[in-house]
Amino acid sequence: MKRKFLSRKFLLAVVSAALIILNDGLDLGIDSQTVLAFAGIIATYIVGESAVDLAKKPQGGSANAANEPNFPIESEQ
Repeated sequence: MKRKFLSRKFLLAVVSAALIILNDGLDLGIDSQTVLAFAGIIATYIVGESAVDLAKKPQGGSANAANEPNFPIESEQ
């Protein structure tokens, strides 16, 4: 469980949220368009890394599923 809280994706999401909250709450003086652009870049990174993680995850039930081709089975009629 602790590993999930130390992941880069989670930490970047926390930093991005903190920047948005602190900029509005403490009036850091950062333009709101700049903050939203930064948050958009972070969100794009998180989605991209999630896609990479999903692609690395084996999809089948067998241990060798990553090396097996995934062709649909056609029935003979």
